[in-house]
Amino acid sequence: MVLSKFVRIQLAVFSILTVISVTIMGIEYMQIPAQLGIGRYTVKVELATNGGLYATANVSYRGATVGKVVDVAATPAGAEATLSMFSDEKVPKNLDANVHSRSAIGEQYIDLIPRADGEPFLRDGDVIPVDRTSVPQEIGTLIDTVDRGLDAIPRANLRTVIHEGYNAFHGTGPSLQRLLDSSHALTSGVLDNISPITTLIEDAGPVLHAGAISNEAIRAWASSVDTLTGQLAASDQQVRDLLISGADAADEANALFQSLRPTTPILLANLVGLGQVAATYNAGLEQLLVILPAGMSAVDTVNFPNTGGTDSGILAFNLNLNAPEPCTVGFLPAAERRNGSAQDAPTRPARPLYCALPQTDQNAVRGARNYPCMDRPGKRAPTVEMCKSDEEYQPLGTNPWIGESQSYIDNPEYRPSAGNAPPAPGAAAPAAATPSVGTASYDPETGAYVGPDGQAYTQQDLARNPHHVTEEPSWQTMLNPAA
Repeated sequence: MVLSKFVRIQLAVFSILTVISVTIMGIEYMQIPAQLGIGRYTVKVELATNGGLYATANVSYRGATVGKVVDVAATPAGAEATLSMFSDEKVPKNLDANVHSRSAIGEQYIDLIPRADGEPFLRDGDVIPVDRTSVPQEIGTLIDTVDRGLDAIPRANLRTVIHEGYNAFHGTGPSLQRLLDSSHALTSGVLDNISPITTLIEDAGPVLHAGAISNEAIRAWASSVDTLTGQLAASDQQVRDLLISGADAADEANALFQSLRPTTPILLANLVGLGQVAATYNAGLEQLLVILPAGMSAVDTVNFPNTGGTDSGILAFNLNLNAPEPCTVGFLPAAERRNGSAQDAPTRPARPLYCALPQTDQNAVRGARNYPCMDRPGKRAPTVEMCKSDEEYQPLGTNPWIGESQSYIDNPEYRPSAGNAPPAPGAAAPAAATPSVGTASYDPETGAYVGPDGQAYTQQDLARNPHHVTEEPSWQTMLNPAA
């Protein structure tokens, strides 16, 4: 078959157009070079979940398509997407990969957001870790929750809920807009102060733990507050009267404080000194507060009538003379002492007057020389000055008996009352001194006593008290003296 020249030209043109069309379709539409890996490099993206991502999804960088998703595979840690990127697009390696939805029908794509511009750029084989990726929130759970919520509402009341919702939000557009604007400002402030807020949240753990531990105490406090508010509600009129008259009472209190204003600083200054004294003598004050009630209770038993019917007080009185002998050391000399009828007075010495015997002497053991120093534990001294200093107490003598012709300050063994005083040179030894008054222990119940010779005697002709009770006291009589 012979073809004309015109036909041959037409066939040649059609062949050229066919080749061009097939080439364009293969390159642009079928992406044959991309399928062969020409002009492409591969990047892996690790995801917590696939987030609805699928193969052939686009990869976007700053609004431009720079590649496609060629595969999405499940991994033990989540999912992994394989991206085929255009080689002519330079994408920084320091970036975040976020999976987003392009439309309501679930069209997903990956948006690459750089953290910094410039090198290094993504290369073939790079992996974007999961901590730099994000996927959209699953809406399946939300839809299920909404569905369950709608199922919980009876069908007959669903219309009521819709109407009430319309009434609740109708006309509140400006208010909702202000709420959203304020929420946006609050969110911006949170983002600007994310570090302090994070620290606050982390440090809130111990506080919340303490609140959990104090659960019972908080409940008790809430119950007490509830009781208090109930009492306030029950006493409403009294509270109103208090609020009405409170202003006048406040004025009176202010006037009182103004009147006390000149003297209050002086009083407080004096109380400071008193407080220092009380702090120093704290132990003594505590002992006094413990002993004084018991002592007053013992004294109070005198007021109870006698159980024998005599209506006399329960009181016993004994008089001891010179047992032990009085202390004379540390006081005025005998020549300077005055009786009760004298109207003159001797000159008082500069040193304090107290029984200045050794601290171990059995005479006047509760005297000033054995006062405990409150601010110096373990030290005893007669004066505050000696307590506060390093000076130790020094006795002035050993108590010579009144009337002795010689002063035996430092050697009590040679007192005449001891019977071994040394005689004067060339003189005979004096007889042993005899006390002018003798004392002995005496039991008025049995009549037993000790004589001067040291022997025990009993007075037999004593009259017995007919009301005397010989029974041993019980714990009831100790608690009730009147019994």
